Amino acid sequence: MSPAAVLRAVSARVWRPTVAPVLVGGLPTVAGMAVGAAVVLAAGAAALVVVAEHLDLRTEPAPERHRATRRDGSRGEVLDLAWSMVGRDGRAGERSLRRLRAAAARRLARHGLDLADAADAEAVRALVGPRAHATLTRTTHPLPSLGDLQHTLTVLEGLGTDRRTTGTARSS
Repeated sequence: MSPAAVLRAVSARVWRPTVAPVLVGGLPTVAGMAVGAAVVLAAGAAALVVVAEHLDLRTEPAPERHRATRRDGSRGEVLDLAWSMVGRDGRAGERSLRRLRAAAARRLARHGLDLADAADAEAVRALVGPRAHATLTRTTHPLPSLGDLQHTLTVLEGLGTDRRTTGTARSS
């Protein structure tokens, strides 16, 4: 690199931080400001110019959000379900209760029953027992306890996949 090119590069970097403090500090001194105050003002102006030259005013591109698709039964799904089990008051959480109802609806559909159908209510109660039925159909507060949730899970696991292989449903 030639000396002239180096001189141009240095002067391009230095001229603003040099000229700004001379103007900002020199003009007030000529106007009657104390020299010490003018030096502080000039140093502040130099610092401001240096910072302003190094600012990058272009907007940062937003990083692309990558969302991993979860498969049913994956570790993250089980973790999410575990965190949602207990609500604020020590009872079953709303999210876990919704997931339990969805699983129960699928399991009961294999037996030809619909959890949401009032006509099937007695058949569902006979199949899963009164405690599990009350847990699955409760829509008002207080929410079921964790014991009720666990009992209902146990009953649903005990159900067979069709009417011929129905497991024993305990009711308590």
